[in-house]
Amino acid sequence: MATRIRRLGRLVGTCAAAVAFTTASAGIASAVPDPVSVTTTAFQVPFTGVIGDPFPFATVSLAASTGANPGPGVVRLSATSMCPAFTPNANCTTYAFATTIRWLNLSTGVTGTATVPSGSFGVPGQEPVVDVPTGSGHVTATVLGASSGTIVPGLGYFFVP
Repeated sequence: MATRIRRLGRLVGTCAAAVAFTTASAGIASAVPDPVSVTTTAFQVPFTGVIGDPFPFATVSLAASTGANPGPGVVRLSATSMCPAFTPNANCTTYAFATTIRWLNLSTGVTGTATVPSGSFGVPGQEPVVDVPTGSGHVTATVLGASSGTIVPGLGYFFVP
């Protein structure tokens, strides 16, 4: 009988140690936050307008990036390419003229205006991006050119964590 109790004691002790180790490991693992992934959403309707040089009529594609950088409640708007309106995807350039974006957070009702500056990708300090504090929620945006020559306003819809 004493042998049985000792075996049972060892078995219970081993199980208790395994449970304690598993619980402690799970506690350590859960203390490390999951990395927030960056999500980039292209505007569903690109802006088309009278630009001038190098194309008289151009289509400017924009994108919204959310996640770890720039942070929660903030969206990074960027002009990604500019192409001739009549020959899409031909002779595109990464240079973008300043564009005005009007946005509406559909979850909170907050509105605002931001301007993506002119610039060129790959040139430090001159990239056509702007960080906009929209707050968390579903956001819609309308893009108008800096000039009055808007042919088709750009439209985008994205979620900001």
